[in-house]
Amino acid sequence: MKKNNNNWLYILVSILSASTIVFLCLFLSFSVASNKYRQTLENNYKKNFYEVASNINDMEIDISKIVATKDRGVVSTLLNSLHSNVNLTLANVNQLPITYDKLTNINMLLNKIGGFSQSLIEKVFDGDALSDEDYTQINNIHTSVLSLKYDINNYYVKVHSDFEILANADSKGASDFSSSLLNTESANSKVPSLIYDGPFSESVLNKEVVGLSGEDISQGQALDLAKKLFETEDVSYQGLVSGKFTTYNFYVNRDGLNVAITKKGGLLLSVTSYGSSGQNTIDANEGVKVAENFARTVGLDNMYSVWTQACGNILYVNLAPIVNSCIYYSDLVKVKVDLVSSRVVGWEATNYATNHKSRVFTSSITFREAEQNLSSILKVEERNYTIIPDKYVGEVSAYEFICSWKNYTYYIYINSNTGAEANILRVIDTDNGELLE
Repeated sequence: MKKNNNNWLYILVSILSASTIVFLCLFLSFSVASNKYRQTLENNYKKNFYEVASNINDMEIDISKIVATKDRGVVSTLLNSLHSNVNLTLANVNQLPITYDKLTNINMLLNKIGGFSQSLIEKVFDGDALSDEDYTQINNIHTSVLSLKYDINNYYVKVHSDFEILANADSKGASDFSSSLLNTESANSKVPSLIYDGPFSESVLNKEVVGLSGEDISQGQALDLAKKLFETEDVSYQGLVSGKFTTYNFYVNRDGLNVAITKKGGLLLSVTSYGSSGQNTIDANEGVKVAENFARTVGLDNMYSVWTQACGNILYVNLAPIVNSCIYYSDLVKVKVDLVSSRVVGWEATNYATNHKSRVFTSSITFREAEQNLSSILKVEERNYTIIPDKYVGEVSAYEFICSWKNYTYYIYINSNTGAEANILRVIDTDNGELLE
């Protein structure tokens, strides 16, 4: 009888042990699945939030452009873009763990913008111009969106670091994330991005290269040119590269520069390197002179600065030909000047090599007539004659108006033959500099 009791005890222990193992396995499996689900949910929340931030930034830019243009086609394009971004933002924001009261406020604003933009789209489609009252409403909406943009971007910086949305939300949907999302100081937040390009910086107009002239040069001639340009004998040949441009490639050992010179015509096509560390020895104005003088050394005459952006030890300069007071934006050369060594450490002449040719500025209307097509809320700060890349193909002669409204700066281009708006760009301030969109 005692032996039977021992057997039952052994069986009971075995059953309990097996049950414990099964329980542990199930627990671990559930834990792994739960953690995986949590991470997936967190990733989805962050993805939706990033898209909300991006869409609201785009909305603010679109609205600020609408108030600065009178061109019906441009207004229509901007309104459709705005309406599309509203719908995308509504879809994304409703996927975030935001409490009901905050979600209601955001949805009310977005729905109001969506409905208003739709009414304006229909108005423009029917051939009517926007009224002064419409522009007043647009201005009011811009103020609201700008406030929302600041708050969203403040949280974008936080979420983009080690912040976890789920860790700041409770089971009922209330969360630190939602309660403080719209209560940040807007003055302390801006979009954390930077583009160092000015107007038309990426405008390669032609599939065929038309900007190179002259005969093919030899490797030896290209080597001599590299030594002359960078004032050193310490240059080593790296090889011949074929493609859209066939180039001789060199390495300037003294300055750590990678240099490409075109086989046809011997044009300095590109220079790539990093800047120096240390204290700046020249300022931005002197840096512009370094860039312009270097262009003349390369053999490009009449090249002047049309856009600059300083960032730490580096000055980014966009050069364009200015002939008879006309800026040829299609022929931009982008230069990077080291403010420590006062040397050129970057050069990109693809636009020039591709697009450069002789042109003549043409016009059928005057500056004054073109200016009548600008929005009345804008203050014109500067006027220029330009030849710019067309939005679709080729080039157009255009009057450039650099304008201000509130704290914004716009570059607006009016076709000098038709009076139509050829392009509109707005300067975007960031923590580290400016960009154009």
